[in-house]
Amino acid sequence: MTLLRHGRRLRAFVVLAFSGALLAAGCDADGQPPLPDKSTTQAAVPAVAGSAGEPGSSAGTTDWKGLTYGVLDCYPRDEWIADGLPAEAWDAETVQTTTADVTGDGVAEVLVQVTCPGPTSTRPDHVVVFDPTAKTPRLLGVLGDDLFHPRATVTTDGSTVILSGETIAGDDPYCCPGHWGVVTYSWNGVRFVVTSLTEAPGALPVAPARLADGVHVGMLHSVGDDELTVDLVEWFEGEEALAACRQDGVQVNPSAWCTEYYARNDDGRVVLARVSDSASLSYLDLVTMREVSVRDVAELAGTYWVSEEPDLAGYSRIRVEGGVVTELESIYTP
Repeated sequence: MTLLRHGRRLRAFVVLAFSGALLAAGCDADGQPPLPDKSTTQAAVPAVAGSAGEPGSSAGTTDWKGLTYGVLDCYPRDEWIADGLPAEAWDAETVQTTTADVTGDGVAEVLVQVTCPGPTSTRPDHVVVFDPTAKTPRLLGVLGDDLFHPRATVTTDGSTVILSGETIAGDDPYCCPGHWGVVTYSWNGVRFVVTSLTEAPGALPVAPARLADGVHVGMLHSVGDDELTVDLVEWFEGEEALAACRQDGVQVNPSAWCTEYYARNDDGRVVLARVSDSASLSYLDLVTMREVSVRDVAELAGTYWVSEEPDLAGYSRIRVEGGVVTELESIYTP
């Protein structure tokens, strides 16, 4: 059983967030690549290796490593060697190419999966998409900036490309991913856009779940296109909170934690839940202390109520009907 260490005092959050921003502004990342700025799952089939290309196309003759390295501004071979790094290490780096019609035009594009070489740090994996029908391949998009996948599993499903696998986020050291993330890109006729993004602590995929009908309480880890991930807790209030604290051996202090409310988290398991298109959604604005209604659950991203850190996120009350979320609101915890 995992006990949440303490309650969450909301008014203190505004001061802490401001202080954290000042600290972050003054820190140096020691040359490490920055983590993606994430302000925003479905069944899929593995992308399979493509052929050498049709006659008249560039797919069979292109130096995909050189082309994608140029697009991503990777370390050029001559500069790598000039900096005293071994040529064989650069030469050993490879790219993986697959073909799939991900734009829906009836012609397969080339997807090149590549990780730029780095002498001292881990670099994120990317997928670069090209139209190979011209003499010179035409760049259609660079995928992978929204999550830090050291090595992603790439799948395609119609006009979507899905990157999934272990990710680096939060306080994870660059050597050791501590999260699992899935990001889905879709072609909108002009460019690839993110249509779904999920990331949560742990080394296993976030499992879709049909929540039981009724009212649940939990901490939101991520929000996306009509979906959310949540760590559900057992929620107590009043006398029941005090009794649960004593049962769990938690020291009772004069604060609201234990005397007014208490949360027990038995497993810390994060589940993925669908949100109804007509759901009633709101959150508590910590500056004005007013409830703010939103039309899309994705609008909660960046608020206090969505965080992968157990000691930072607030609690939300979720109502489920027919296996989908129909209502969501913040719980004020003084």
